[in-house]
Amino acid sequence: QVHFSPTDTSLSIDIVIFINGLPVITGELKNRLTGQTVNDAINQYKTDRDPRELLFQFGRCMVHFAVDDLDVQMCTHLKKLESWFLPFNKGFNAGAGNPPNPNGISTDYLWKEILTKESLTDIIENYAQIIEKKDEKTGKKKYEQVFPRYHQLKVLRQLLANIPQSGVG
Repeated sequence: QVHFSPTDTSLSIDIVIFINGLPVITGELKNRLTGQTVNDAINQYKTDRDPRELLFQFGRCMVHFAVDDLDVQMCTHLKKLESWFLPFNKGFNAGAGNPPNPNGISTDYLWKEILTKESLTDIIENYAQIIEKKDEKTGKKKYEQVFPRYHQLKVLRQLLANIPQSGVG
């Protein structure tokens, strides 16, 4: 639990990952055994997490994860009810979700594969960024936070690992 609000010290979030004291990822964790799902975590971000709070301001953290024992969702820009969450799942049977895990919960790949020091460093160095987009009609600039989804990251890493054996052709 991390208490994040200087004005309401009772407010807390389940997990924050810091690198050298800087917050880079937040997470709301839920458990279906207690009757809460990833949808409760998403709702918590949309209704109880004020994007004006320093921790949740755009560009402060790379990504916000909503996690339960079966599902992971991600959002890069909290906008209250307009927050857009995308799946961050492995996929199962050529569809959505995660495969059963005989050694633990289905979403433990988040900790075991993605949030390791090596993997997170790679994501920060090579994938996560804020990009500027310009509206062609108005000329107005807007900014978007980019964080790879699970399947995108997996495919890119597989392609890069294959280059030494197969070349770039």
